[in-house]
Amino acid sequence: MPNVEEIKGHIVFDCDGTLISSQEGIIQGLQQLLGEVLKREVPRSEVVDKYTADMHDLAWRFGLNISDETVRDALFKRWIEISNQDRLKYVLFDEMKDLLIKLGESGYRLYVWTARDRMSTLSILKSLDVAKFFYEFRCLDDTIPKPHPMGLQEMLEGVDKSKVIMIGDSITDMQGAREFGCKSIGALWCTHVNEEILNGARPNFKAKTPSECFEIIEREIK
Repeated sequence: MPNVEEIKGHIVFDCDGTLISSQEGIIQGLQQLLGEVLKREVPRSEVVDKYTADMHDLAWRFGLNISDETVRDALFKRWIEISNQDRLKYVLFDEMKDLLIKLGESGYRLYVWTARDRMSTLSILKSLDVAKFFYEFRCLDDTIPKPHPMGLQEMLEGVDKSKVIMIGDSITDMQGAREFGCKSIGALWCTHVNEEILNGARPNFKAKTPSECFEIIEREIK
């Protein structure tokens, strides 16, 4: 954590869909499953491009013939084993931990503002070893829910709003940032995000990957 006199800016993160994802766990689990079956590295982008919740259709999209009952049953049994791993229930988005480390080392103070309850927020972020990067949290049971900016006001009282950027994947994140008076980055890396709908909430910037956020933040916070 930077000392007060060293704080360069204040970066607020939404939690679900921005920091963490249950969907990302599914993608990582499928990477593992398909890598084992196909005996090759299966990149995340390939799983995302071909993803469907129907395992029969997914197997077909990867060129797997599961008409053989024995092959099909073995595949499905292995998927159940992989998908039930605790480490895949919630995972950080790709590049997210690197972004948090880089922001901290560059002198930014980090916060979480979420519609999730405090107990589960802290439990999940601690289990992923990233709760330590955040200076303060405002959760569903702490304050008035989003898009009301009370959570931001409580965490950032007296802070120069030109030094604050909110990162989130929802309309309420963008609305809350605007009502508070700070800039926002629309996070597009979650597969569930509808960019067109998010555009309607008028984010100041958009990022397709967490790493793009650092470039925006460095450019905008002087």
